[in-house]
Amino acid sequence: YTLLYRWHKTCFGPTMVDGNGQAALPQKEISVEELLRIAYATELGKKGHSLAGHTAIGNTDITELLEKGQGSSLLYGELLPEAVPLLLAALVPSNVGQSKGRSAGPLLELGMGIGKVALHAFLIMDLNVYGIELAPSRWALADAALQRLATSSPHRFSYETDAEKRCSRLVALADGRTCDFVCGSLLDTPVNLVNAAPAVVMEVCMPKDVQRLACALLQQCNVSARVICFAPLHGLVPDCRLGPVTYDTREGATSPTCGDGQGGLVLPASWNPHGHGFAFYELCDSAEVASRRWAQVALQCAAGRVAVDQDGCPSRARRMKYTDEVFGPSQDSCYSWGPGDEILVGFSWLPFPDLGEPPDDGAMDADGPDGVSWMHARVLSLDDRGCATICYTNDGTVEEQVHPERIRKQGHKQPRLP
Repeated sequence: YTLLYRWHKTCFGPTMVDGNGQAALPQKEISVEELLRIAYATELGKKGHSLAGHTAIGNTDITELLEKGQGSSLLYGELLPEAVPLLLAALVPSNVGQSKGRSAGPLLELGMGIGKVALHAFLIMDLNVYGIELAPSRWALADAALQRLATSSPHRFSYETDAEKRCSRLVALADGRTCDFVCGSLLDTPVNLVNAAPAVVMEVCMPKDVQRLACALLQQCNVSARVICFAPLHGLVPDCRLGPVTYDTREGATSPTCGDGQGGLVLPASWNPHGHGFAFYELCDSAEVASRRWAQVALQCAAGRVAVDQDGCPSRARRMKYTDEVFGPSQDSCYSWGPGDEILVGFSWLPFPDLGEPPDDGAMDADGPDGVSWMHARVLSLDDRGCATICYTNDGTVEEQVHPERIRKQGHKQPRLP
C-alpha cells in the first residue's frame, strides 16, 4: 500500500482525499448509470404509476401541501433516464458558456420529486444543480439517494445535511460543484437563484392559479434562460417574456436543441415511455419580442408541432368520463361549504343529475345511485362561477372546476337543486 501510494503521489501530484478528509487511493471509474443505480436501485427507470414518489405520500405531505403549496398538486411522474441527455441538450446547449446573456448559475428543478433527474443532470454536466420538492416524504427519498452515493464513492463526493431545515447537499470533490436538495414550495425558490439560472425544469402539475404564480416567478429569469414545463405557462401574466424556442437557421430544422421549433419538446416519461409533449420556452428581452415569436410560430405548419398537454392539473372526473353537462349553472350561495372546508366529492360513470348523499361515516360507494363514489378532499378556492378547486386528501392531487353539485359536507345535508 505504501509503495503504491508513493508511486501515485510521484506520478499524479498532491494526495487525493475522500469526503471524510482521508487519503484515498485511485479508484476505478464508475459509470453514471452505475452511480444512479447505487442511488435509486430498482427505482431507476421504473415506468407506470407505482413509483416510490407516488407510494411514499402520506398525511405529512398532504399537510405540507395545504399549508405551503398554494394549491399545488402532488400528482407524480418522472422523466426516464434516457430522457435526461435529451433534456439537457435542449436546455443547456454545448455553447452555453458563450451564449449571450446566459448565466453560470445553477440548473433549477422546481418540483424534483425524489431527485432522479436533478442528480442525473449533476452527474453528466458541469453546472451546479438546485432541486426543490414540496412533499417531505419525497425529499427524504431524494436525501437518502445523495447519502448512498456519497457513502459508496467517498473519493468523489461529500455529503452534508441540515435535517431541521430539510436541506441536503452533495459536493463533487474534483471541482467543488454542488447538488442541493431542499424541501419546500417551488414558489419559494430564492429569487437570486432564479435570476442566475441558465435553465429551469418545472415538470409539475399545477392548477391555473398556481400556474399564474409560477409564470410570474419565471419572469425573474435572465434573457435566454430556457424552461421546460408540464403544461403551457406563457401569457398568464402581463408582460410575459416566455417565448417559444425557435430554430436557428444556422443549425437547421433537425437540431435537438430547439425541440419542434415551435415551443414544444417530446421526452420519454414514466407515464408515457414513447414521449410526452412538454412546453419549451426561452426568456426573451421583452414581452413584445416574445409576442412576435409566438406570432411567427402561429404561421408555421402545424404538422410537426408537438402536442403539449393543456391540462395543468389532469382531472379524475375527466379520466372517469364523468360529465357536468346534466347539472345546471352553479349557485354557490346555496352551499354550506367554502375554502378550507373538508368535503366529500362524488364521481359517477353515468351522468346522474343528482349524486345523492354520501353515508354518514364518509365511506365510498354507498348511499347513492349505483356507480357513485365519494372521496375526501379539501376546498382550496372558488372561481367566479362558484366552481371549486379541491385537493384530495388521500394522495394530494388537485382537481379544478369541480361543480358544486358534486360536493357534499358531512353533517350538513341540504335540499338538492331541482
